[in-house]
Amino acid sequence: MWGIRDRQLGVLVAFMFAPFALQLVGWAGTPLGGGPCGAIGPDRFLLEQPQAFFYAQIMLWGISLLLATGFFILMLAFMHSNRVPKSQARPFVRVGLGLSTLTALIYLLTHTVGLPAPSPIGWLMSGPEPTDAIGILVLLALFGQIALALRWLAQPEPAKLALEAARHPSKAH
Repeated sequence: MWGIRDRQLGVLVAFMFAPFALQLVGWAGTPLGGGPCGAIGPDRFLLEQPQAFFYAQIMLWGISLLLATGFFILMLAFMHSNRVPKSQARPFVRVGLGLSTLTALIYLLTHTVGLPAPSPIGWLMSGPEPTDAIGILVLLALFGQIALALRWLAQPEPAKLALEAARHPSKAH
């Protein structure tokens, strides 16, 4: 996918791009909602919604950095004739895993129990933010990316498999 011969890594990169693409759909003003970064409405003052603004910015940074991480993996594929060495992609996949986990955790906490956020009058604790369809889709894309990253990281490198097979020919399938 997109010039990456490792099919699982290609799907993983697509899942890294998905949250940002979904957020762009949310900003387009569809009936599906504004997404996790579009929760700020023009009908409320920022003082009334410090949590929404603060955590929307953190979510935007998270999905933007996840997108950039996917682009780094894609550039590795272009530099290596579509075959990304697992040893070179592994640090980027780990960074993506951390970013998606943190972003999903912040989304879940702000939409279930609420988190404290800075405001002009100090730190305020507010209730859960409303959820919309784009936000749920972004969360599902983040969960999908987490699962794919864990699965991809758990696989041994092909070179290690070949070395193990050469050491123990009786165990080869």
